[in-house]
Amino acid sequence: MSGGLQSLRQHINRILTRQTRPLYLVVDDTLRLVEWRGDGSHYGLESLQAGAPLDERLAPILPIDEQETRAHAWRFVQLAGAPPCHVHVIRLDGGWGVAMLDAGAEHAAQLAQQQSTHELLLLRREREALIAELEQANRLKSRFIAGMSHEFRTPLTSIIGYSDQLREIRPDDRETQHHLNAVGRGARYLLNLVENLLDQARSEIGPLQLHPGACELAEISTEVEQLLRPVAGQRQLSLAWWFASDIPARLWLDAIRLKQVLINLVGNAIKFTEQGGVNVEFDWQDGRLQVAVADTGPGIDEADAAVIFEPFRQTAGHNQAKGAGLGLTISQALVQAMGGEVRLNTRKGEGSRFEFSIDAPAVRGGRGGEGGSLADKKIVIADDDPDLLELFRLWLSSAGCRVETARDAASTLEIARRVRPDAVILDLDLGGDDGAAVAAELGAGERHCKIVILSAAPNDPANERQLPDVIDARWTKPISRTELLRGLAALIADTG
Repeated sequence: MSGGLQSLRQHINRILTRQTRPLYLVVDDTLRLVEWRGDGSHYGLESLQAGAPLDERLAPILPIDEQETRAHAWRFVQLAGAPPCHVHVIRLDGGWGVAMLDAGAEHAAQLAQQQSTHELLLLRREREALIAELEQANRLKSRFIAGMSHEFRTPLTSIIGYSDQLREIRPDDRETQHHLNAVGRGARYLLNLVENLLDQARSEIGPLQLHPGACELAEISTEVEQLLRPVAGQRQLSLAWWFASDIPARLWLDAIRLKQVLINLVGNAIKFTEQGGVNVEFDWQDGRLQVAVADTGPGIDEADAAVIFEPFRQTAGHNQAKGAGLGLTISQALVQAMGGEVRLNTRKGEGSRFEFSIDAPAVRGGRGGEGGSLADKKIVIADDDPDLLELFRLWLSSAGCRVETARDAASTLEIARRVRPDAVILDLDLGGDDGAAVAAELGAGERHCKIVILSAAPNDPANERQLPDVIDARWTKPISRTELLRGLAALIADTG
């Protein structure tokens, strides 16, 4: 062996010797010490001397059969008064050779690794349990949102619908008209606030859902203007609406969601403007509707503008303003769902301008009538709320429909079999009955009617209930008289 290799081997042997502190023992068949090398005291063998009996120490680790010739090795042997060690045993003529190597550091490292593995396993189990709890919480949250949506939307449908009905009954009573307008505005404001809160909760579960259809921008803007003009008037602000001349009469978009965005943005502009007014501008180009809401308010400083779309945020100095601080957050989410982005242009002291554009292809063809095509049509409407049943009966009867009403599954099915209606309008929750199951039974076999779900429950992936394929349309409460009649007329006209 060369001198270099010899030096290297000696160096490694010194390192290993310091780390393992080897003890070499030779004993005879009676387990008396013959010779040794190393520090016996490290392994609890004090004052080693030739002839000393080691049977009490070594018998547990030596083979029983003296004819055994194979070498043996035991890892992490714990002798009394000694650190964990590796033990190697070989058979010699008339005795045994025993080598002990300190394994304390290795044993500690292994225990630490086992502990770490165990802790990781516990963390993984805790994580899986936490994920399961969160998933369950999301399911409960989804059901809570559906329940709260129903609890709010159903009475708001009655409030808005009956106030509109009373306005038509008492058109010449200005005082009554004034009071009913106030009721309607308050209900619609509450509805928009509820929508924002529910949408914020739903957005944490999944993307917000859209239900586009053919609609008229003039109708959408008129409804929003009727709601917000009195608010602007109370603050002595002007409210102007500007339309480009080339906007198509009918566009394909989600009218409810666009109204929600406009109410949020225009209402916000009115709320924070002290003098001057608010302008709402509409333009259309290449299948996209462009909207701008500009005010003469105080403007927004750079710090507030950076966080203005975050939930529950209100600009400094307006902490006492009405609202939950969700309007801009939900507006941004809705506009993004419709293929756009809300942008803010503002400067402190010079007002603010919110702009966005959304997908809104033109819809060709004429406008459907409000209800002329519904004359003599047989309609069955099922809802467990008697106030809504009466309201919808009034609306449909005024359009010339022959109306039958039901409040549970059994009467709905019996009436449908008896009168063979042109359309059946179902609430999802018919007291203790499931409207979706009723729809499935109505759609089984020969189809003779259109089936519509008119529900206050949210229509999104988080809603666990799956609707049957036989449903022709799903509408959401609250629904206006015009929306109900026009939608029903279009649906029945499509028959065949």
